[in-house]
Amino acid sequence: MNDLDACIVAPVYYRVVRRCGTKWHFIKGESFYNPLNLPRLSLDDLFSSFGTSMREAVSQLRKINGGEEGFYIVDIMDKRYYYCGNLPSCTKDKLIELGIGRREPITGY
Repeated sequence: MNDLDACIVAPVYYRVVRRCGTKWHFIKGESFYNPLNLPRLSLDDLFSSFGTSMREAVSQLRKINGGEEGFYIVDIMDKRYYYCGNLPSCTKDKLIELGIGRREPITGY
């Protein structure tokens, strides 16, 4: 799980969630973009600051892909939920599809 923390970069209001067996694991990670200048919050407080909860997010995630195992993304600001796939790399692909990040690094610097 630590490898995923190190390789996923997303705005503060995007959270990666992994479904393993019957459990949902919210991955804390680090944020590079914080447009609301929020202080570092616990996950509970972060979700609360956007008017929702991790419990509500899990309820919505269960509706996607039948709640199957794998990686999901929660956009807690816009209340959008996405299934990514079974591999951590699928999470990066979904973020790129959502306009976050790029496949190729910026070169020439």
